Order: sequence, then C-alpha cells, then structure tokens
Amino acid sequence: MKEGFLHTKVIHLLKLRNWVDITILLSFLIFLAWGCASTGYPTGGPKDVDPPVVLRSNPPANSLNFKGKEIVISFNEIIQVKDIFQKLVVSPPVNKRPVVTARGRELVIRFEEDLQPNTTYTLDFADAISDNNEGNVLQDFRFSFSTGMVVDSLSVSGFLFDATNLAPVAGALIMIHKNQADSAFKTQVPIRLAKTNQDGGFSVQNVAPGEYRLYALEDANRNYIYDQPGERIAWHSDLVIPSIEYRQRIDSIGPDSSMVVNYRAFLPDSLQVFLFQEDNAPQYLKDNKRPSRNRIDFVFNRPNKIPVDFSLAREPSAKNWFIHERSLEQDSITVWLTDSLHIKSDSLFMSLRYQVLDSLKQPVFKTDTLNAFFFQRGGEESRPRRRDQPKEISTLKPVSLKRTLEILSDFDLVFPTPVNQYDLSKIQLFQVVDTVQVPVEFALIRDSVRLRRFIIDYPWEPGGKYEFLADSAAFTDIYGLTSSTIKQSFGVKTIDSYGIIYVDIANPQPNWIIQVLNQQEKLVRQSKIPRNGKIGFQFLRPGDYFLRIFEDANENGIWDTGDFDKGQQPERLMYFPESVNIRANWDRIVPWNPAAFDIHDFVKRNRKKTGQQRR
Repeated sequence: MKEGFLHTKVIHLLKLRNWVDITILLSFLIFLAWGCASTGYPTGGPKDVDPPVVLRSNPPANSLNFKGKEIVISFNEIIQVKDIFQKLVVSPPVNKRPVVTARGRELVIRFEEDLQPNTTYTLDFADAISDNNEGNVLQDFRFSFSTGMVVDSLSVSGFLFDATNLAPVAGALIMIHKNQADSAFKTQVPIRLAKTNQDGGFSVQNVAPGEYRLYALEDANRNYIYDQPGERIAWHSDLVIPSIEYRQRIDSIGPDSSMVVNYRAFLPDSLQVFLFQEDNAPQYLKDNKRPSRNRIDFVFNRPNKIPVDFSLAREPSAKNWFIHERSLEQDSITVWLTDSLHIKSDSLFMSLRYQVLDSLKQPVFKTDTLNAFFFQRGGEESRPRRRDQPKEISTLKPVSLKRTLEILSDFDLVFPTPVNQYDLSKIQLFQVVDTVQVPVEFALIRDSVRLRRFIIDYPWEPGGKYEFLADSAAFTDIYGLTSSTIKQSFGVKTIDSYGIIYVDIANPQPNWIIQVLNQQEKLVRQSKIPRNGKIGFQFLRPGDYFLRIFEDANENGIWDTGDFDKGQQPERLMYFPESVNIRANWDRIVPWNPAAFDIHDFVKRNRKKTGQQRR
C-alpha cells in the first residue's frame, strides 16, 4: 500500500466532524492495514519424510558382557511400533518373547528370561518402528549385543522363492543349524534365524565362523521346528560357510571424476532357496452332503490313489445298491443310489474305507462311518400343484450344449444323472454345407470317469457348421428316465481365430518339459522338448501367455514337489522373462536360451507388481 494513499485518508479523517463517520473510517483503515500486512498463513515447513534416527542406547549397540534384562533405545522423535509380535525376530530364539513398548522417543525391550551366556543376540524389528506423526517407517532396523566377550559379525544373505511359481515369499523364517544332521530341522531350535522381507530377501546376522545347514520354514505353531505336515519348507542343498571378502567398487566423487573404494562383502550374499509343501498332508474326508434323495457327494482334501470302498453300515454284504463316479482330480466322488428303499430313506448309514498314510508315511486303510441324511427343504418339491396346472412330464435333458466349438475341444453331452443305455441308431451328426445337411460318421464315446458325459468324436473341420440330432428315447438313465429330442446346431472356429507360438530353445536337456500358461498361470499346453529344441503350439486363443520349462527329474510328465526325508528338492522351474502376446491369425517366433534365465529379473518383471504369493 502506498504511503500517499494513507496520508490522504488521515487528512480526510481530521476534517470530519461526525464521530460516527470517524469511527467507520478508522475501522476501515485498520482492516485495510491488516489486509496489506497479512499476505498468507504461516506454514509448518516441508513434510517430514525421514524415518526415526537412533541417538543412543543403553547398552550401546554391539556391546559386550550384557547381563541385564532391559534395553532402551532413544530416537530423535516420538515413535510407534506396529505388529511387533509378528515382526520382531530374536536370534537366537528365546522361550518367552520380550516385552516391547514405545515410550515417547524411547523403545524399551525387556527380556522375560535369562539370556544364554557367551552368545551374540540380534533383535530384528523389520518395519515395525515408525515415527508417530507421519508414519515414516524405519526399515530393516536391527540391534545386536553380546552376553560374552565377542560379538559375532558374519552374515548369510539371499532370497526365498515359491517353488511353484518363483514368487518371492515374505514373512518366512530363515534358520541356520550348527548340527548338520537332517533331524535337527525337525527336533532342534536353530542357533540363528531371520525373517524374509516383502522381496523374499533375508539376512541372518551375527553369525560365528563355521559350517551350517540353512533352512526356511513357514512356522505355523511358532516353535521353530518343522513338525507340522502343512508347513512349507525349503533348504539349501550345500553347506553354508560364512566368510568375508574384500572387494572394490567405483564411486563417483564429482561430475567428471571417480575413485576406487574398498569395502567388505559378507558371503554368501545371494543364496537362492525355494519354498514348497511336501506331498504328505494327511488324507481325510473333507465334506459330505446329500443334495437329493438319490445322490450323495463326498469330497476329500486330496486325491485318492486307490478306489474308495463303500458299504452300508447295517448291511455290509449288500450288493448293487449304488453306482459311483469320480472327478478328474480323484478328490471327489458322487454315489448314485439305485435301490428304491434306500432312496426313500431319510437316513442312510454308510461306511467308507480309503487309504491314508501313517506317521511313517506308510499306506494304511481308514474307515469312516457316517449318516447320509436327506433333509427335505421347501421349494418346488414341497409345493402342491394347482388343479388346473398340467402335470409336467420329466425327461432326461443334457445340462448344456455348446454353440461354438474350439478346434481342439470336444462336443459333449452331460446329463444330470448317469445314463444306463443309449441307442446309437437314434443319434445323428450332420455337416452343413451350403445349407445342405450332409450326414457324417462319428463315434460316441462314454467318459470312463464321469459317467454322465458322452463325447461326439469327429475330426472337426475349422470353420465348419454342424448339427447334432438325437431322437426321443435315445438315452435312458439308471432310473428309467428317457431323453426327449435333442437338437443342437454349432460351429467350429476358423483357423484365423487363433495364433501360433514357435519356440526355439537353445541347448535343450533330455528331461525338459515346456508348458504354455495363461495369465492366471493355468496350464494350457504341455510338451516334451525335442532334441533340436524347436516346437510349436497351434490354435492358441489371442491373449498373453507365459512360457515355462521344468526339469522332469523322474520323467513322469508332471511337476513334482520336494521330499525332505529323501533329500529331494522340488523340480526346477525356468520362465521365459516376459509374457508372450498372441494375436489372431499371427505367428510368433520366440528364441529362448534358458541358461541365461535371471530369476531376479523375472521377479521384477512379473511378480513384484502383483505381490503374487501361492500357498
């Protein structure tokens, strides 16, 4: 505001004789002066983005001969701790977890037991500590001390991956054992341990010189021992020998200059271990239900290796009272009752005899007895029919019929109940050529596992048009219900609806199998790699795919998990570094050298973005 303007207003004020006008003008001038002086509100400065900083501790870090029960660490600002029970790792393990509290700017750790003599302890807080205001996290904070005269200073580092898909595994325990016997993993608490971070990385700190066995464990019961069949595990096949190596690196000290810097590297620093679950989960009946009077469903937690034996608990010698069908995975069974007396009974006591593994992993048989009870629920069955409503005649109808057929898929019929017989003379297949129906010969194949499914076997012509026709009573189920006329027109996709992947693999090994996976990593195709390494996959739908190779060590055609007692690691996986896009009517040639596979590059491209972790 200019001084001349204020001077003029003051002179005008002195000339006024009306005190009301003087009061109003004074108020105006005060407001105007305040507005000119106040150009904005004061700010609190830039946002705090720095994590807390340790100022001091009692005892000091890496101190010797610690005999107390309490540690106090002071920071430069008020702190908070989150999920400390899950995140804090004490190495070596203690029987009672220490009590950890945040008191303003201090972190207080109090031990609830006597510590081991002549031992180096490491407290790994991971990301549990942050400042109170902005929540800035102090990442990978560790505090070490010794109850003896020496602080062990070596370390062992690396990464933990999921053996089934190479995703990094977070939150698993990494353990090292001085006892090199395999039994130590199942019977003894480790001497040092750490926990993997979000990238699957780990660093076991304050390790003494020596030779160790390294293991990984998802410790379900928090006892640091592999004693639960559902726990996922991993181990490094070779002995781990920590050491120090002096290396050099080039550091920039200016825009146009650099210098060579010597530094200490703690080895090993890049171990790779692969977490898996052994195929030893105990077999048990997971669920059973009776959705209708004539049907009983049984679901097991895992596939049955041999057929399940069914019998009536009150009539163990009864014969021909049911038929059954299995799922493709052999983990569920549907029993169809065929005896009318059993169908009408609300309660049916049954015995199931199936194979399980005992504590020594030897096959034995177990028998479960249960009551297959049918509960009549409200609905169409219980509602009375109106007198003027015509009675509906029940017929056997397929559950669904396809209108569009993939070139490599089947045209099939799936009925709601098992079919007892069929009349092939009443079933026809036509190829439609220029609107003319031309009868063709085909084979009708009954699915050997799913008794309700029939496959129309015919070499479908890409782009072809077809019509399926089954006259009434062509199919009859086990209850005497016959089918009505079944008629379905459908077409087969054209070749130009698909793409092709040609893969050229460098230096293939005899036991390598290549797989094509969709974006959900479900298996689409699989083939053994020929000697020349050249292989093609036709008729792939447009989309993105993953290519994967696994070393089929036992040559059984499937990927196998590990077995700790046999010293068998899970079969090795190698992925093509990035997804492969397939477009309709396009060929894609993919040169691939699996020997150059970099697991860290693959994880960075395909795993970290989604945080993918399989259990």
